[in-house]
Formats: sequence, structure tokens, C-alpha cells
Amino acid sequence: MDSNPYQPLVNLLSNVLEAYTTAFFIFDEKNRRLNLAAMQSLSKFIPPRVSLPLEGSGILSQVQKVGQTIHLDKLHEATSSISLTLPFYREGESHIKGLYAAPVAGGSGILYVDTKYGWGFSDKQQKWIKEFADLLGGLLSNFEAEGRHENYARVFDVLYRLDEIAFKGCDLDNYCGVFTTEWAGLLGMDYGFLVLKKRGGKNYRIIGATANTPRGLVAQSFAADKGLIGWVLQNPKNLLIMRMNPATSDHYLFSPVENLPHQGTVWGMRGQTSLGHELAAVFLSRQPVEWNSDSERAVGHAFHFLLLLIEQFYCKEENEALHSYDICTGLFNAPAFESRVEGIFHASMQSNAPFTLGLIQFEPWQILSTKVQPQRIRELERELAASLCDALPPGVLVGQLTQNRFGVLFTATSVHEAESQLSELAGYGKIALKGIKGVKLHPYISSAGFPQDAAKMEELWPLVSRRLFAAFGLRPEKAVS
Repeated sequence: MDSNPYQPLVNLLSNVLEAYTTAFFIFDEKNRRLNLAAMQSLSKFIPPRVSLPLEGSGILSQVQKVGQTIHLDKLHEATSSISLTLPFYREGESHIKGLYAAPVAGGSGILYVDTKYGWGFSDKQQKWIKEFADLLGGLLSNFEAEGRHENYARVFDVLYRLDEIAFKGCDLDNYCGVFTTEWAGLLGMDYGFLVLKKRGGKNYRIIGATANTPRGLVAQSFAADKGLIGWVLQNPKNLLIMRMNPATSDHYLFSPVENLPHQGTVWGMRGQTSLGHELAAVFLSRQPVEWNSDSERAVGHAFHFLLLLIEQFYCKEENEALHSYDICTGLFNAPAFESRVEGIFHASMQSNAPFTLGLIQFEPWQILSTKVQPQRIRELERELAASLCDALPPGVLVGQLTQNRFGVLFTATSVHEAESQLSELAGYGKIALKGIKGVKLHPYISSAGFPQDAAKMEELWPLVSRRLFAAFGLRPEKAVS
């Protein structure tokens, strides 16, 4: 069986008509070219592979554009140059006495037949040519439908796999990696990248990439105004370069020194969430690649869904921040701090590692409201919070439990070690009250730790609170609150 599905029909028609040349061309709408799909000819002047630009295909372009058959029975009188009328021939061709060209499947193809044995084709022969054109049209439509079906099946498989990941609670990084790998494979591209630029940022980072991406690129951040990916992030329309030019200085994706091919096709698209984060998907091939419009639309729809996932992720993050951090100081609020203390407690019980919980309360606080406006009190809260965070070592968690009470959590630290660090905070509060007369703010400090002081969570908070109130009574002057 002939591997070319159109060749048997072309051979049969050519033999029945005793034609000189019978050829079937398929129209490439995207590139506007007529490509030879099957041929039988006695000519020495037709190359085995023919691809003609529509505007330079002579008489064939008239058939494709108008959609009507052309029958000439005196070709030598109709043209002075065979290569202009029939550009698949050369000037050496002669003595063609007639030709017939018919549109196939509404312009999706053209069936061409010529002869050197008689002037044109009889009515019966023309009827045969039209019937073969219909057969070729049906065959072409079937193969196009089969190709579309196979492509739809591949697209569906990719979407199904991505949906499985998305709706099974997989982490975003894993989803982004699968996204780039699956769609790069469908498009026939060698590399795929997803990059994210956070709201107001000047740099972007890679959040998903195919496995062949150099690891050095994944670990970096890049300026959002450089390279082709920078162009994608700055422009609302898609980027498509069918053949990159290595000699062009800006034909690189991330960096001029990147270890990526610069001679193939690059395609990129951009989107932005309602929170202001910008996302770009970029695909790269080693050699020029073309894909059909259905695949392009599928990637566009999947990218839109990914954009919604990104938006959901950062909305959850911002929502968690609103529920976890004090709006005035930016420290952990009371519920979030208590939750982290509980988490550290259970982790320490498993590993038998010590930790210490400290409380710092500034008094007399309520008197401040009789001295200054509420705005100044909020400024004072921020100043105290900032000074505590600056004074404490990295890794120490600080939370704001009330306006003037702060919690401090020392992980993997004994009570003795923590108390030596807390004692250095004894002077805080006095500096922050510059310009406020009649009030001397003093920090009261207490601490309790695991396992030295408390072996149960229910014992820890009451103990450290009792020690804080006991600290109030140790002052010579009576604390005012």
C-alpha cells in the first residue's frame, strides 16, 4: 500500500486520461503556500518536492482565490512564459496542448491535469477530473479531521493530567513544572519556562521549567527589562520569532551568557493577576518549529487557568497575612503567634530540643492616651516592634499579643540562654518616648521553657504569664497600667 494516501487516485486519473502531468496541491493557509502532495508526470522539469507561494503560483493561484475551474485548450496561445503560468515547470517545457485545474474541498487543495495528446479535455474527461477532485477532497477532509482528532486527543490528555494535579492539592511548583513539560512536548518545543514577576518588582524568577533547563538559570533572578522574556513581560501581545538570529545582540531569553540555543523558534505569552503579579510562559526550540492553531489556543486556555491558580495562591497568601500579622506593626498577631508556639512545642517534644517563650510588656501604657493622639501611640507600637526585632538574633519569632505586650519565641534555646538575651532589652521603651513628658516606659520581662519549666502545653502559657505579673511586683515603684 502506498504510504501517500493521495498517490493512488492521482495515478489512476493520470492513467485514465493518458495525461502528461497530474498533480494534487494542498493549500497551507498559515504560510499561504501550495504544497505538492502527489504527482504523476512524464516531465523532466518538475522537482520531486514543490512548494509554491500562493502569489507566485501562476494559474493555480487564480483557481484557489476564485474557487472556479480553469480549462485551457490552447495553452501556447495563452501565455508567453510557461514558468510564469505553471511555475512548477521550467522554460524547457513545451507543447502542452491543454490543462484543467479544479479547486478541491472549497480551496483546501487544487487538482491539476495537463495533456500533450489533444487540444484540451472532452466533457467526459472533465467530468472524471471533477469526480476525482471530489474524491481527493473527501480524502483530504478525512485526513484533516483525523489529524485534528489526534491533536484534540493529545490536548485532552495534557489538560486531564494537569487537572489531576491541580485538583489533588499538588503544590504550585510541581504544577508549573508539569505545565511547561507537557505543553513544550505538545508544541514540539525543546524548552519551556514559566517566570513570575511579583507586584512592583523589577526582577523575575523561574517558577517552572522543563527538566533540561540549566540549573544555574533556575536559581537566579533576572532584570524584567532585559532579553526576550523581558520583552514578553513588558508587552501585552504574544511574542513569536520563527527563527532566532544568533548574530542579533538581543536574541536571548534570560542573559547573553545563557547556555540555550539561539537559532530556533521562540514563543511567549504574558498575563497579569488582579493583585499585580505578572506571569509569562515562554517556549524555545533548537530548530524552527510550526504548530497548528488548535494547539496554540489550547496552550492559551491552559495559561489562563494557570493565571487563575497563581491568583488564587497569592490571594490565599495575602488573606493568610491579613489573618496572621498585626496591621500596625507587621508582627505575628496573637492567634498566629500562639499557633507557632504550639507547633514548636510539639516539634520539640518529638526531637527533645529545648525552646523558650518570653513575654515583654511595656508599662505604664494607658497613661499614654492622656498625653498623645492615637496616631502617635501607633507610631510608638511600630517603633517598639522594630527595636525588638533589631535587637534580637535572627530566627527569633516576635508576636504582638496586645498593644504593649510582645511574645518572643526562641527555638532550640534554653531558658538560661534566652534570659541573657532578654535582659539586654531592659532599656527599650525609654528611647522611644522622646518628646513625651510625664511618662517613663519600662519593659517587664518573663520567660518559661521546655522541658525545664513545662512539660505540657497547658502549663507553659499560665506559667510565663504568672512570672510576668510577678515581675510587676518586683519594681520599687508601683506599676501603673
